[in-house]
Amino acid sequence: PVSASAAHILGEVCREKQEAAVPLVRLFLHYGKIVPFLSAIAHAEINRTQDPNTIFRGNSLTSKCIDETMKLAGMHYLRVTLKPIIDEICTDHKPCEIDPVKLKESENLDTNRENLRQYVDQIFNVITSSGVSCPTVMCDIFFSLRESAASRFQGNRSRR
Repeated sequence: PVSASAAHILGEVCREKQEAAVPLVRLFLHYGKIVPFLSAIAHAEINRTQDPNTIFRGNSLTSKCIDETMKLAGMHYLRVTLKPIIDEICTDHKPCEIDPVKLKESENLDTNRENLRQYVDQIFNVITSSGVSCPTVMCDIFFSLRESAASRFQGNRSRR
């Protein structure tokens, strides 16, 4: 069982889960075994989870390993996908404050709301149109996570 594995035990004895996650992810990535490793520890964690809204919310070895994998395997993808739009947003610097309490006198709530909506739409479109360039390993991990969660919480259709 996963709970008897060296990786799981390491995750349990390390106070800082990140200390265990970094070498484990690098090792499993190097040997091309990151998907089965993450699938196994994620499946075990999902099976221990009672509420689907709390999956991976804690400071667990699984969440830290997923984070580290995304950093290593997905950084180039993020830079290529999001950096141009983020740079554009930073250059334009249109006001987006929609909290009326924090609104400056010179700003208009409707204009700011529209600016924010346009930025969110642009980012959403860039992300959704970039699916084909998402690293395969990330797609495989996300598919595995979704399958485990769907299997565990199959009677809870509203939260998928």
